[in-house]
Amino acid sequence: MDERAESIYHLTPASYYRRQPQNQPYRAETFAQERFIHCTQGLEMLVEIANVYFDDLRQELLVLEIDPTRLTSPLKFESPIPPASNTTSSPAGEPGLLFPHIYGPVNRQAIVRCFSLPRSPTGQWQLPA
Repeated sequence: MDERAESIYHLTPASYYRRQPQNQPYRAETFAQERFIHCTQGLEMLVEIANVYFDDLRQELLVLEIDPTRLTSPLKFESPIPPASNTTSSPAGEPGLLFPHIYGPVNRQAIVRCFSLPRSPTGQWQLPA
């Protein structure tokens, strides 16, 4: 299967997402600085990313599931780039691991699902049951 046809995921604080006009394309908080939107592919990597970059978030964390075939902005698979708001290193991964980056806003038709990540009893982000 073409990796570009599989769903990709973007993490965002719920309060930020809910402030965005639903009748306009979505732009991540860091879009103005970075000019692209960080995403990941695969649910295991999604949870790892959540626990590295959103460990100290004390509010609801949302996952936007995006269908890359519906995107109107360019999508590139590139080496990990830490978000501007995070000074830690990227999560461990296999050499040559590429992450999806969206170079433009996300048109709402490409967001096929939005769900919350709960925390485990130990405080780690996890997939919903």
